Amino acid sequence: MIKIENITHLLTGYDLALFGSFVVSVIIILSQRLHLKYSSRSSERYEVQRIHVNPTPRIGGIAVLMGCLLAWYMSDNLANDFLGLLIFSSLPVLIFGLLDDLHFNVPPIYRLLAASMSSLIAIFLLGTWLFRVDVIFFDQLFLYTPFAIFFTIFATTGVSHAFNVIDGLHGLSLGVSLSVSFFLTVLAWLNSDVFVVMLSLIFFLSSLGLFLLNYPWGKIFLGDGGAYFQGHCLSWISILLLSRNPEITPWAIVLIFFWPVVETLYSIFRRISKKTSSATADRAHFHQLVYDKVKTIKIFGYSETIANSFSTLILLPLIILPSVVSLFFFNNVKGAFIGFIFFSVAYIAVYNLIKPKLN
Repeated sequence: MIKIENITHLLTGYDLALFGSFVVSVIIILSQRLHLKYSSRSSERYEVQRIHVNPTPRIGGIAVLMGCLLAWYMSDNLANDFLGLLIFSSLPVLIFGLLDDLHFNVPPIYRLLAASMSSLIAIFLLGTWLFRVDVIFFDQLFLYTPFAIFFTIFATTGVSHAFNVIDGLHGLSLGVSLSVSFFLTVLAWLNSDVFVVMLSLIFFLSSLGLFLLNYPWGKIFLGDGGAYFQGHCLSWISILLLSRNPEITPWAIVLIFFWPVVETLYSIFRRISKKTSSATADRAHFHQLVYDKVKTIKIFGYSETIANSFSTLILLPLIILPSVVSLFFFNNVKGAFIGFIFFSVAYIAVYNLIKPKLN
């Protein structure tokens, strides 16, 4: 177990991740008259999925990035070099996401290719990838480095995209980022991995700085760039945690990332079963169904903003619960896998319970 006195001196400058993210968020909000035409989402393009009411800056990812960069610049510890390389590897997917936020209409396939490029750069710079997934027989394939690298790119690209898929309510994607980074911090702490504790803590603090202005009133949004950036960096921190701590089962990591992963996989299944294009927007994501239910409640019907934020409040405990379970089974493959199956079945059951019934 890590002792507090052994780590606090290593965290000098980490408070700047929170401070920098918050201050840059405030600057973006106060200066929105200058950029709102470009930094808010076009209502025509996303009318089907539209939940937010007023034009709002969608470039909060810049604030999260600046918080991370400020902490990186002002701190000096064993995780600094890795943090700098991780941020650098994220640039392709961050830039393509921001271009989409700024109305350049980047097709999803290009953003996925950018996420793949970021993962490839991460493998080259960080020198690590997935070596196992704790699935019998399938793990044998990871003995072949090309397959292991290909699967790692596929998985991290998927997670990066998944963080964007769930970004639809005030505080939802940021809440997931806070949950993931917090539980990665705790899991690293339990395994005495100071290196990963410091990395994940930076992303927790930088996300929190933006979250304070994003929730509950939605003064600024994370945006595609921010969501892709968070998904990329957190997925690579989890891979580092696994490579440094072989006693941790990958299924525990899947539980920590449960919500974005399962939401994306079930969305793919739903579209395939309905034979609809993945590029076609719909209003059938779990968080949208919850919001549609909440706004029908009379006390929330008069304020879409309150209904929006209350929907996130309902979802966050459901998002956090699998992560809590992961702490009990992080070194137990069977327990973590059963937990994943249980929560997946529960997700599907609740989804089908709240989805609109066809006449």
